[in-house]
Amino acid sequence: MLLGPALGGLVLGRFGAGGCYVVDALAFGLAFYSLAGLPEMRPGGEPSRPGVRGVLDGLAFLVRTPVVRGALLTDLAATVLSMPISLFPLVNAGRFAGDPRTLGLFLSAVAAGGVAASVFSGTFTRRPRPGRVMLAGSAVWGGALIGFGLAPGPWLGLACLVVAGAADTVSVVSRGALVQLATPDALLGRAAAAEQIVGQAGPDLGNLRGGLVAGATSGTFALVSGGVLGVAAVVAIGAATPGLRRFGSPAS
Repeated sequence: MLLGPALGGLVLGRFGAGGCYVVDALAFGLAFYSLAGLPEMRPGGEPSRPGVRGVLDGLAFLVRTPVVRGALLTDLAATVLSMPISLFPLVNAGRFAGDPRTLGLFLSAVAAGGVAASVFSGTFTRRPRPGRVMLAGSAVWGGALIGFGLAPGPWLGLACLVVAGAADTVSVVSRGALVQLATPDALLGRAAAAEQIVGQAGPDLGNLRGGLVAGATSGTFALVSGGVLGVAAVVAIGAATPGLRRFGSPAS
């Protein structure tokens, strides 16, 4: 998700769209080959109920577990209210003369920050309170987007986007660890499915929100207001879910 778009651009420029599809097919083939080599792992503990009853069990767990519910709501708040990608062309055209090179850098800056945070992930994955790390990362994400929306020049805007990408990675990694630690083994699959739905749908809804708000106001207003709303929502979720802030990893 971070390196893919950047590498895809290089392949597209050198080999065209057909080359991208060939690389994609080869990558999927390698993934299936690796999957076939995994050992058989049977679930332990009480078996999950199949069908609709199993889905309802998973939903009931999410509703009655504040830590997991708060983690998923935090991600939704950060993405649905603040996702900026759809606004980049409009902001670039209105504030930075529509230079396509600047737009390309904007699109890459978030990924660059995310990759950098991934490289140094040990600095935050070892923290004893993953909930606090996740909340802090989500709040910094929103704050960095506010900075990008208000930045007077493209280089400061790029720096804000790099920070936003790093903060997003910190939040996502911490959320994943927290959900797994707080979920019983029998429900891990359903909790992971809910997390996947949130992670996939949230950014798309956020880009839709940004486009609708920008259509009624401006790209800058949509960007800044989204960041403000995202930070406010994260603070509210953290305040309303003390268990999320206090949740500790087994090592703590």
